[in-house]
Order: sequence, then structure tokens, then C-alpha cells
Amino acid sequence: MEYVDRLHSAISRCNSPAMVGFDPRLEHLPEPFRSKAEESAVAAAAALIEYHRILIDILTNKVAVIKPQSAFFERLGHHGILALADTCSYAKERGLLVLMDAKRGDIGSTSEAYADTFLGGGFKNAFPACDALTVNPYLGVDACEPFLEYAKKNNAGLYFLVKTSNPGAVSFQNHGDPTLAEVVAKQVSLWSSENMGSASWSNIGAVVGATRPAELANFRGLMPSTPLLLPGFGFQGGTVEGLGRAFDSNGHGAVINSSRGILFAHQREDLSYLSNWEDKTAHAVEEMVEQLSVFAKK
Repeated sequence: MEYVDRLHSAISRCNSPAMVGFDPRLEHLPEPFRSKAEESAVAAAAALIEYHRILIDILTNKVAVIKPQSAFFERLGHHGILALADTCSYAKERGLLVLMDAKRGDIGSTSEAYADTFLGGGFKNAFPACDALTVNPYLGVDACEPFLEYAKKNNAGLYFLVKTSNPGAVSFQNHGDPTLAEVVAKQVSLWSSENMGSASWSNIGAVVGATRPAELANFRGLMPSTPLLLPGFGFQGGTVEGLGRAFDSNGHGAVINSSRGILFAHQREDLSYLSNWEDKTAHAVEEMVEQLSVFAKK
């Protein structure tokens, strides 16, 4: 089954477009994992494996996709890569899709190596093949071609950065008329039209920040069949307001990510009546799913 069809199946099963980002900041892990992580890189990686397996169990059947951010794992060297691989493998075992947030982008054989690692399983299946990958397209069309080829060969998805959620994105992405982001959006739309799933949506997606709902209608118009990844929900200030433009009547068209809103739930004072981090995290997940229920299939 192609990526977008797997995605829609998972969204329909959970009846929610919610996605949770795995950005493991060691100093913000719940106990006992935070204390364990302070000992060494080896101990930190072991703590992440244990923590993420429990977290994935909490998320199963509630969200369709997880989005590991590779940078936080890479800090731990090869121990972190092993922890990242375990997180990906266990999530897939539990029926969750894995969208690797690595934002890779380079030229020629380097792009091919990145694509092979994250979408093709790497050398002799050294790394779990992910369902999708975020890609930085700003090096040009030729730098993106290996990613597109590997995505098609492996029935995987791609999410090209179009308009990111950080405030400084306007410095470059708003440059020109049409803006640079709009130029990239038109190219992504072309790639999307060449790699369609079984319905009216493509396997090739785009990242448009949930913190920019006023711009969403414009980008949806430029990319009508492109599934969107909307980061920045919750902790970064993104709300459901204005995000409906991304969805069709079947609740398809986008996934909405929350990372710190879920991972930091154990620190919320308003949840102090709950006795453990697992219950606080589950509450935050259910809260997010409820907020996003306006976009679920009616």
C-alpha cells in the first residue's frame, strides 16, 4: 500500500489527524528516566528506549503517526542511533506510522544515501525503513530527485519544507514576488501530481506551520492534492483556528503535530491530581485528540 493510503487508513482507524513528535530533551524526561539519563550516553539511550516504548503504548490507537526528531537522538552518538532505531521499530510493530523528521537535503549521491537510510533501510537493512521523511528542498530540484526516486521505489512519503513555523522563516521564505515559499509550493505541487495515491491525495507532502493559519488557504490553493504536515500546534502557539482549510470532508489532507505539548505533560501543574507521568501524558493526548476532533470524518 502506498504511503498516503496507509496514512489515511491510520487516520480513519484513530479518527484523528493527531501526530506526536518525539523530541527527547533529556532534562525534561519524566522520572525515573531523567535521573537515569544523567549517568552517561549509554544510560541515556537505554532510558529513551524504555521511555519511548511506554509512550508508544500510550499513543497506540489514539494517534496515527509519530515523528521522531533525529537531532535529539544523534546527540548521544551511536547509542542514540540505536535508540532511534528501536523507537522506529517498536512504533511500526504497534501499528503506528513513522515520519522521520531529519530535514535532510544535499546533492547527488549524498541525497541518495540519506534517502536510502531513512526510506530504504540503509545498507543491508541496517536501519528501520520509515514511512516518510522531511526534506529540505532549498538546494534545488536536482537535490530532491533522489528522495523522490526512493520514496516511489519504497512506497514512502516525503514532506518538503515549504513554510516553516519558526518566526525567522519570513527572512528568506517571504522573499520575492511570488515569494520563495510559493515557488517551492508550486514545485511540490508538480511532484505531488506525479505521485498520487489511490484517492485524490499524493504521497508527496509539504510542511506548513500550524502557527500560520492565515497563509494556509494560499498554500492549499497552490498544492491542492498535497498532504500537509502542520507543526507548531500547542506549545508553539498553534491552535485549531483556521486549520480546517487543510482538510477534506473525510478528515484527510493533513496531520497536526504536537511535541512538547505531549512530552512535557508530566510537568503540568493543572494535572497534579494525576499520580504518574503516564496518566498525565495520556490525558494530554486525549485533550489534543478532542481538540482536533473538529477535523475528523463526520
